[in-house]
Amino acid sequence: MKLAATIPLCVCLVQIASTQQCRQITVCDDEDTGGGRRRGEKGEIGAPGKSGTPGSKGSKGDKGDVGPRGIQGDSCALGSFETTIWEKLAEIEEGHLPSSCFASSVYGRQLLRTGEEAFCDGGWTVFQRRFDGSVSFDRNWDDYVAGFGSLDGEFWLGLDKIHNLTNGRGCRLRIDIWDFENDHAFAEYSSFSMEDESDNYRLHIGGYGGNAGNSMTYNNNMRFSTKDSDNDVWSPGNCAVDNNGPNGGWWWQRCGHARLNSVWGSDGNAGQNIGWYDWKDNWSAMKTTSMKFRCN
Repeated sequence: MKLAATIPLCVCLVQIASTQQCRQITVCDDEDTGGGRRRGEKGEIGAPGKSGTPGSKGSKGDKGDVGPRGIQGDSCALGSFETTIWEKLAEIEEGHLPSSCFASSVYGRQLLRTGEEAFCDGGWTVFQRRFDGSVSFDRNWDDYVAGFGSLDGEFWLGLDKIHNLTNGRGCRLRIDIWDFENDHAFAEYSSFSMEDESDNYRLHIGGYGGNAGNSMTYNNNMRFSTKDSDNDVWSPGNCAVDNNGPNGGWWWQRCGHARLNSVWGSDGNAGQNIGWYDWKDNWSAMKTTSMKFRCN
């Protein structure tokens, strides 16, 4: 055995370990290998040690400069109590609102681009609506000119508004009626217009169609009458209050075959209740009525 080849290594290790330990980790060359030595295999990685103690917290940095003040936005308040929600919606949605019922498919209240409301029925503007007798139509001239009732219930739009909305626009008139058995009929006129108050809102209609019978033709070219403004052509009296009245405001002649503004009810008073004579050739009481126009 050639110890000379291993002595330098063993001597070095003896300084930190015993000879026996040196023998355990040293491979001595007991054969003629040229005095070389080889490294042993690498051992497994040991388990991680414990975390060290956290360092101290660093000092707080200096405060930055104050930024520029922003621009104040618009207030979202509704404003005074006189400003209604409908008016505010008109401001917000003005470009999306219809200019009239003609451009709307709504049935019911509709806010228009003008800021006003109307009762629309699939492109028609309703100006008279009755169904439960909750609103009296036994009114004077000023009421019929200005309008009365509510768009949520029974109402009359007003002669002045009807004239302004239909004047020179090529309008049609449609009337729907239901009796107390809920049978339905309608009359439609291809032309409909009214004069202004200077001519007592004289009626012009023509071009009848429908299944209710042409009860309105008798009132064509007649002026509007109320209980306090007699403009009919019946010399003995006023059709709005006489002849089994009160009959409400209407384009009376002598007096007529249609009275949709008369007293609501089914009490059997055939000469007074709402009626449309030419439907059943009698004065059967009508429960529900709707008068509406549609313009070009």
